[in-house]
Amino acid sequence: MVRLAGKPILGHLLDWVVGDRADVEEVILIVSPHQQDVEPYARSATKRPIRIVVQDHPRGQADAIGRTAPYVDGPVLIVFSDTLADVTFEHLASTDADGLIYVKEIADPSRMGIVVVDESGRIVDIVEKPQQMIGNLATIGMYYFRNSAALYSAIERVLAQPPKLNDEYFIADAIKLMIEDGRLLRPHVATTWEDTGTPEATLHAHRYLLERSRGHARPREGVVYVPPVYVADDAAVSDSVIGPYVTVESGCRVERSVLTDTIMDEGVTVRSQVLERSLLGRRVALCGTPLSANLSDDSTAGPPVTEPLPSL
Repeated sequence: MVRLAGKPILGHLLDWVVGDRADVEEVILIVSPHQQDVEPYARSATKRPIRIVVQDHPRGQADAIGRTAPYVDGPVLIVFSDTLADVTFEHLASTDADGLIYVKEIADPSRMGIVVVDESGRIVDIVEKPQQMIGNLATIGMYYFRNSAALYSAIERVLAQPPKLNDEYFIADAIKLMIEDGRLLRPHVATTWEDTGTPEATLHAHRYLLERSRGHARPREGVVYVPPVYVADDAAVSDSVIGPYVTVESGCRVERSVLTDTIMDEGVTVRSQVLERSLLGRRVALCGTPLSANLSDDSTAGPPVTEPLPSL
């Protein structure tokens, strides 16, 4: 629900994956119990039916996906909520595979899950963070399965075993079982992949989204924009330089500041600042001159209070 370039990441995902495609029957969002704001936003962001499935304990990807089994029949597309890519989906109608694993070519395979492909283009293994060079096709957190029953059967077998790491179950283990069962799985390469799992990755994805949309900002006296930027129409911005790669959301106030590579969620106040590579949560108030700051919702940063402390 972090907002980038004018909407939550979930909104960008729905625009990309769902859009106006006629073949999307339902959107299932897997959330934790505290994520109360996801459902109302999703219902406002797409006309497709929305179903919410709650994972009450963090038991990993396979457990989360397995909870959707009662509601899925036929083909299923799975996208992790921190993944953005340049993939379109026309190829799904003509694939001969039982499933597709979306990948990107990377230079350092030791940091990622890597699919191993034989000479026919068939995936024969998936290895997490290999220490030897076995390939350079890294999984990006997106999967298509033409026969969802085969996927859920493999997940059921994974969940029947003790968890391997941190009490979690992983989708890679289910995929390995599908390969052992003889299912034809192929890689599908994405040329662009952005994730939002860390502050640095989020800022990079923010750049990608602003470059693609070109942003939005109405003229304001005393304000210089260095595009691309997104500034909500009701944000109060004065005597400042904004951009490049800045989002200023609804209800924000910016005064006498210079901002680059900065994301300001709703209701943030920034005054007399020079900020770079910063993430500011909702209703943050920031004064002083730090070069970067990652502050969660309702934080306040500024000079110390000048009143003396009470005596003991």
